[in-house]
Amino acid sequence: MELKSIRGVQINVNHCFAAHSGAFLVARDLKLDFIAVQDPYLYKGEPPTSDFGGKIFTSQSRNAILYVFNKDFNCYFKFNTTNTVCVELHFNNLILNVFNCYFPPHSDIEDLLNAFTDFNFHNSFNLLVGDFNCKSRSWGYDSDNDRGRKMSEFIASNNLFLANIPEYGPSFISPINVGFPDLTLISTSICNYIKNWGILDMESHSDHKYIYFNIVIEELPEADFYFKSKHGQNKFIGFLKKHMTSLKKKLKSVTNIIYLNSFIQDLIELVKKGAFKSFKKKPKRSAHRFSFWNESLRQLRNKVSKLFKVYMRNKSNNSNVDIVQKSGCD
Repeated sequence: MELKSIRGVQINVNHCFAAHSGAFLVARDLKLDFIAVQDPYLYKGEPPTSDFGGKIFTSQSRNAILYVFNKDFNCYFKFNTTNTVCVELHFNNLILNVFNCYFPPHSDIEDLLNAFTDFNFHNSFNLLVGDFNCKSRSWGYDSDNDRGRKMSEFIASNNLFLANIPEYGPSFISPINVGFPDLTLISTSICNYIKNWGILDMESHSDHKYIYFNIVIEELPEADFYFKSKHGQNKFIGFLKKHMTSLKKKLKSVTNIIYLNSFIQDLIELVKKGAFKSFKKKPKRSAHRFSFWNESLRQLRNKVSKLFKVYMRNKSNNSNVDIVQKSGCD
């Protein structure tokens, strides 16, 4: 069965049973393929299960859980860390790594990100969702904090795209605070295929809201991948055999250059279609895009941030005009 889309929801249920069980109802009603739960409700150390089945994958500390409900997906556990679980999803002949992450607000952000050190984001298609507890203007906050800056560096250096739309409002609302801690990140090479990202206007029984998105993949950018031709050769040959009779008839009817060009074009399209149906696709190892973020830019960013802080401190202290103006210069 060829699958055209994958629909998911991410939600921090804040250890609430009503919120966790409510996520199962949303998954059933919306016919979701998977849900990513952070801060789950646990009973005797175990997460609840749905009454309509599904595979469960958890982080080591069980603070991030992936439920995959679509039985037509071939999904495999890839790895987990203390705060992250990664599942390899074979979808429409695409190998997609789905990460669910929960970054505790008081943990060291560098330690959390270093857990990804051994994973090559440049040589794979990836979807990262979760509650990252980082502040940045890029995803809706009024200012950046240190966690947010380091998270932004991580996103830029790993060719990831931020799917969040800050204009849709905060995903976290409590009686004393609002925020945008819940992020949806996807590999830049397939960022055009994430559709309908949005915050659902429905009761979640949590101080976080449901984030919904749909990934629709019709055809991958050819420059970014190669076919894994070791597997699927028989399927590819079988596909071509089905069309061999019609191809022979077309070839025999060729009487001039126009018909020949038309036959060649049809043959190319047929081979291309067969390859897409038969072989899995992975990004080219050599297709590493230039990452604009580097060590020199990081140092310059820190330098500018320092000058800006000096400028704001002098301005707030009502220093004279000359001091204030010079504080922004090196």
